[in-house]
Amino acid sequence: MAAGMAVTALLALAALVVGIVALVTRPAPSDVAADPLNQQAGAAPADTTEADRALCTAIKPLMSEDDERSNAWIATGEPGSPERDAALPEFREYTEDWAGRLQDAVDANPNAHPFFLRTLQRFIDDRLLLVRNMRPGPAKNYDNQAWADSMTAYGGPLSICGSLGIKW
Repeated sequence: MAAGMAVTALLALAALVVGIVALVTRPAPSDVAADPLNQQAGAAPADTTEADRALCTAIKPLMSEDDERSNAWIATGEPGSPERDAALPEFREYTEDWAGRLQDAVDANPNAHPFFLRTLQRFIDDRLLLVRNMRPGPAKNYDNQAWADSMTAYGGPLSICGSLGIKW
């Protein structure tokens, strides 16, 4: 019993030491998360407001359209239901076409902020990967993860355009 208590005390001491070392060596907090465009502190980034506004204006109808079509597809039924499975080919075809039109808007506005361009490109790519890999039947874990990942990327354009007063 004494040996067990000694081992427990040694493990607790080791955990305490590791915790203290981690606290002491932790880097200072970053301001990056507070900056929606992920600009580096101290750097004087070029003002991309007008280019961002132009891209937001160009994508607004496409983003609205995608919201409507995605919601309509989701409303066809539960994943794996005959209705949802029947609607998948049309949703896939729509998404392929929509992604091409959205890509054209991105390509026509190369001077938008790099963070905006990266997140919008990621949204396009995530949606294409989602529909290209989906199959009829119950949703696979990777389908759910791909959808969630696309929604994370959607937050970039949504927040930037929203900050410019352009909402869809």
